[in-house]
Amino acid sequence: MSTNDQAHQPPVDSTPKHPGKDVTIYLNGTPKTVQKERLTFEEIVALAFDNPPSGDGVQFTVQYSRGHSDNSKGSLVEGQSVQVKEGMEFDVTPTNRS
Repeated sequence: MSTNDQAHQPPVDSTPKHPGKDVTIYLNGTPKTVQKERLTFEEIVALAFDNPPSGDGVQFTVQYSRGHSDNSKGSLVEGQSVQVKEGMEFDVTPTNRS
């Protein structure tokens, strides 16, 4: 293909066909914008704390509210995920296992 032929080719669209939609959620009262339909327990903990507490026996409790109507409130444990929606609220609390 010559350089002249390339000039007449349509531009290649490198954007994803289904880009993530910005969704504002609240983590411990702080608004955060995400571009995912689902978030895992681990992603929520990482978003809630810039420097998560660590050490022997530190675990996290994740509770949510204002979710989708079929799952509007509940809690997550490690390995679980939840579908997020605009205005959803998450309370992420570090706990010490004794």
